[in-house]
Amino acid sequence: MRTRGWPYPFRQRPWDEIDAFLGDMADRHVEFRHMSDIVKSVLASDQTGALAACTSMHDLIVVPTPIPEPPYGVVAVRAPGSIRQPAMGFMRVEHLSTTGHDDVIDRPVVDAVPLFWRFMIEKFGVDPGAREPTH
Repeated sequence: MRTRGWPYPFRQRPWDEIDAFLGDMADRHVEFRHMSDIVKSVLASDQTGALAACTSMHDLIVVPTPIPEPPYGVVAVRAPGSIRQPAMGFMRVEHLSTTGHDDVIDRPVVDAVPLFWRFMIEKFGVDPGAREPTH
């Protein structure tokens, strides 16, 4: 897959709003639990200001801050029912790169949070244990 990044303006949603949305989805549909767990891990980290997010249908789309102008690289966590959904019991994380060298990894849903943070560290340099700079 070669995308050359995300071509659309980014419509950021607050992390707590995404948490409520995906938490509700997970309460009604267990196959969304890993999506909710990822968002909760961001809220529990010190990195909510370093990462911006939105949802595209149910996919979670994440970029580093400050939010760049299009086109830009994004990490997409694909949801059940996504046009690029993973197999049952698995989750998919994709890096859509402006270079066209995209990464796609499918793993069992139990690996969702560590795989998400692996992508945040490798693609955006955002570590869940690192402290945001204070101004």
